[in-house]
Amino acid sequence: MGMRFGILGPTEARPGGDRTVPVGGPGLRALLGLLLLNAGRVVTIDRLIDGLYGAEPPAGATNALQAQVSRLRQHLASLGDLGDLGDLGDLGDLIVREPAGYRLAVDPDDVDAPRFERLATEGRRALDAGDPARAAGLLDQALALWRGPALADVPDAPFAPAQAARLEELRVSAAEDLADACLALGRHRDLLPELQERVAAHPLRERSRGQLMRALYAAGRPAEALAVYDDARRVLADELGADPSAELAAIHLAVLRSDPSLAPVSAAPGGRPVPLTSLVGRDDELERIGTLLAEARLVTLTGPGGTGKTRLAVEAAARWPGEVCLVELAPLTDGADVPQAVLGALGLRETAVAIPVPGTRQGAADPVARLVSALTLRPVLLVLDNCEHVVEEAARLADRLLAAC
Repeated sequence: MGMRFGILGPTEARPGGDRTVPVGGPGLRALLGLLLLNAGRVVTIDRLIDGLYGAEPPAGATNALQAQVSRLRQHLASLGDLGDLGDLGDLGDLIVREPAGYRLAVDPDDVDAPRFERLATEGRRALDAGDPARAAGLLDQALALWRGPALADVPDAPFAPAQAARLEELRVSAAEDLADACLALGRHRDLLPELQERVAAHPLRERSRGQLMRALYAAGRPAEALAVYDDARRVLADELGADPSAELAAIHLAVLRSDPSLAPVSAAPGGRPVPLTSLVGRDDELERIGTLLAEARLVTLTGPGGTGKTRLAVEAAARWPGEVCLVELAPLTDGADVPQAVLGALGLRETAVAIPVPGTRQGAADPVARLVSALTLRPVLLVLDNCEHVVEEAARLADRLLAAC
C-alpha cells in the first residue's frame, strides 16, 4: 500500500487509508510541499534554495538544503516504521538525489494537487467536447480533493504565496467549469447558493456573474438576473473604471429578449426528455417511429395542430437508447435563431471555439460551424419540435448537420 500526500489544505500524509499522519515542522513541510508540487520531476538545487530561502539565502544554503533533505528522509522513514501502517517499505527512499537536484519518486496521482489539475483539465476538455455529464463527474472529483487553502500550514515559505494563488485560481476556474456543466444539465436551482457566494467572494469575476444570471433566469427570476448585471456594471466602474465584457453584456441582452437559448431543457439523466404522463393508444405509431429511426437519419412527424405530435415525439425520444436532445422552437420569432437555440439546448458553452469545418463560415461566432464541430463525432438524437413557423431555417440546418456529421 503506497503513501498519498496532500497540500490542498494543511500538509498531510496518508498511508493508503483514512488515517492522516503528521509531517514534521514548518521547514520539513515547506520542503515536502515544494517537492510534492513537482511530484515525479526533478527540482533543481537553485529552485529549491529560492523556494525555501527567498532572494537572500543564508550563507551555506546548499549545505542547509542538504541537511533539510536528510531530516525529511529520516522523517518519512519513521512513518514507514509505524507498526499499524502496514508494510510501506523505506519511505525515506522516496527522495531521490539526481545530478541537478532532487526528485520525489511518487506518482503525481498520489498527490492531491497534481491529481486535481489532471481531473480539472479532463473536465474542461469534456465540457468543450459537449459532454456536460462527464465533465460534471470529473470536476466534482477534482474539487472534492480540497480541504482548505492550498499550502495552508506553510504560508511563510517564499514559494508558497505564488503557488497557493495559482492553485486557488485553478480551483475557482474549475468551479466555474462545473457550474457551466450543471447549467447544461438543468441543475440551475441547486447552483444558486454556490454562485451567489462565489460572486460575493469574487465580485470582479464576470464569468461567475454570467452564470448566476443564467441560473436566475432559468429559475424564473429574470428581474434578479438583470439586477446582478446592474451590480456588475457598478462594481466594474468603481473598481476598474471599465464596462462589462462583451460576453456578460450578451447574457444581459439575452435576458432582456427572453432568448430561448437561456431556457432550461427538462431532461432526465443523459439529456433525455421526461414524459410527464403515460401515453395511451399510440403503440403502433411509436413502433413505426422506432423502426424508421433505426433505418433513416431523418424522420419527420406531420399532422394537423393538436393531434399530439410533440407528445409522440417526446415519448419516442424517451425510448431511444442513446443520447437525446430536445430543442423547443416554439418561442422563436426569427428563423435565424434556430442554430443558437440548438446550441443552447445542447448545453454548449458560449466561449467554445469551433474547429474549422470545410464549407462552413469559420469563427466561434458562427453557431452552425460550432454545431458541426461539436456533433461530428457525437451520436445524438436531435428533436426539433414546433418548427412549422421556422420550417425553412430548421430544414436548412438539419440538411447541413446531416451532410457534415
